[in-house]
Amino acid sequence: ALPIWHWSEPQRKQIYEMAEDGTDCEQRRLNRDQHNGNFTDHCLLREKKRRDREERESIVLWRKPLITLQYFFLETLIILKEWTIKLWHRRRFVVSFSLLVAGLSAMYYIEGAHQQYVQYMEKKFVWCAYWVGLGVLSSVGFGTGLHTFLLYLGPHIASVTLAAYECNSVNFPEPPYPDEIICPHVERSEEH
Repeated sequence: ALPIWHWSEPQRKQIYEMAEDGTDCEQRRLNRDQHNGNFTDHCLLREKKRRDREERESIVLWRKPLITLQYFFLETLIILKEWTIKLWHRRRFVVSFSLLVAGLSAMYYIEGAHQQYVQYMEKKFVWCAYWVGLGVLSSVGFGTGLHTFLLYLGPHIASVTLAAYECNSVNFPEPPYPDEIICPHVERSEEH
């Protein structure tokens, strides 16, 4: 639609007259034919948008389950198509990531001398993911910080503190720690 300053003088005059007279949409629709289709009826567009909005709001799962499911599956297909296109445009990253995952999977499942390092990294990763997961769950409202502290963090702090007091050190041997806290073997050099 053209802005009002591009309209011809008779179109502008008619708009101003309709605004002053309070002409309704039906009269505007009848007057539109006088301008050979050059006149855009904004009232009709507004009515159509209102009807479309009301129709969309009436489509809910409990009233129209089949239509709702049809729209759900259509929207899912549209989103999958968009994602496929985005992945296709980033195919170098996708191939690199796939090769990285394949290499890590091969390292994980193939037996060899590297398995001790793989197990060490797996244990560290699971331990870090556990604590990060607890932090995320606590911050998104799963319980409160008090629950997280009482159930997980508090007992861990208490066990480490007690073990450090008994051992006079926090240099616990890493293979059993954090599952099991064992005092480090302190080699004392005896002076003559």
